[in-house]
Amino acid sequence: LHRVDRRQRQMCIRDRDKGLEAVQSVAKVAALNPKIYVETILKVYKKYNELVSTAFRSQAGFVASLDKACRRFINDNAVTKAAKSSSKSPELLAKYCDILLKKSPKNPEEQEIIRILNDIMLVFKYIEDRDVFQTFYSKLLAKRLIHSTSSQEFLEAHMISKLKEISGFEYTSKLVRMFNDMSTSKDLLDRFKSNMGIKDINGVDFSVLVLATGSWPLQPPSTNFSTPKELQQCEQAFSKFYSAEHSGRKLNWLPQFSKGELKTRYITSNRTPYTFQCSTYQMGVLLQFNDEESLTMEQIQIATQLTDSALKMTLLALAKTQVLLMSGAEQKTTKSEKEKEEEVDDKEILKTTLFTLNTKFKSKRMRVQINIPIRSAQQNESSNTHKLVEEDRKLQIQAAVVRIMKMRKTLKHGNLMSEVILQLQNRFKPKINIIKKCIDILIEKEYLERVEGQKDMYSYMA
Repeated sequence: LHRVDRRQRQMCIRDRDKGLEAVQSVAKVAALNPKIYVETILKVYKKYNELVSTAFRSQAGFVASLDKACRRFINDNAVTKAAKSSSKSPELLAKYCDILLKKSPKNPEEQEIIRILNDIMLVFKYIEDRDVFQTFYSKLLAKRLIHSTSSQEFLEAHMISKLKEISGFEYTSKLVRMFNDMSTSKDLLDRFKSNMGIKDINGVDFSVLVLATGSWPLQPPSTNFSTPKELQQCEQAFSKFYSAEHSGRKLNWLPQFSKGELKTRYITSNRTPYTFQCSTYQMGVLLQFNDEESLTMEQIQIATQLTDSALKMTLLALAKTQVLLMSGAEQKTTKSEKEKEEEVDDKEILKTTLFTLNTKFKSKRMRVQINIPIRSAQQNESSNTHKLVEEDRKLQIQAAVVRIMKMRKTLKHGNLMSEVILQLQNRFKPKINIIKKCIDILIEKEYLERVEGQKDMYSYMA
């Protein structure tokens, strides 16, 4: 028996080390490539899972050793160390799911996607910070649904059912409500168009999604935005219709998630106009050039009311795609697309920077995607999501402490810490110092108090 225990410990250490080595060998690439990261982990898991199944006939002790090893190297490896957070693993896992579930000509067949999603769940069961996965997954799902980039609703439902099997109904309830909202919103839009009796408003083919605040991970806009006059009539018409349908409800417009298409009529070299697929902020900027060929950043800002950071990011995307030309940038057709992008990156956008509509714009495609993600913006979004998770954790810890103390009335510090960790371990692993800070916050808010004369004893205040 002693020999078996020793072999199990040795196997656990070996499996963990092999997993760490595998991730270390691809760390630099894997940190930016979710597919490589997850496939590397799965390759190690499958190799040693087969060994446990065949050589040790899935004996409980060896299965437990494999589980322990996987949990260690998945949550603590070269990639997570470089990111200085174990939360990197669930983030990359959620992003790989997004790659598979998003429309793409590179995607494998449906049955192959289902197989890969099932494999992803093998990794998911070892993730400690499941709340991080949930936050990233819900944000990415929201984008797929809003922008209609989800490949198949069946695959989305399959993934949600798998998450529900492992983490329970509450974990996936908001994801399910998001799909219900999409269906309800479609019916509402049909009624609106039927009520209007026309296909478009003032020449604009307009559609809208009405989504419940409590179900969607959507933050209010971080910038002001003046809706272009070309779209104001559409916005006003729908607001009036919605108020008549739902008395007492308030609509909050989220232009940062909206998008549209603009047709070019200024490029004389092409008989057929290009169609620009752009964000609402980009539309707001480009529509200013209906009246002027050149505008400074300051003039555009006055018209759109966008903040400096939001406007600079918008102008940068338009300049990178050569839709707008920045003052001082040379226009040479011999330059490659990469050289043009690097040139734009090197130029600083000032209030006085002049932007001119590029009348010589050329593209191989008639439908041009200019709403391209900028890496710095993606990194900021990822960082903000992690901050959001940290804030949410503090609230969950406080809620757990109050629940426990309400039931126990009085409890020692050590016992309270243990019960909080036990309650939350299925979502994330609470840090001791954060729990202590949350207890201090609740004492300040007069939910708890320290019992006089008794060391490390807390009492619940009704």
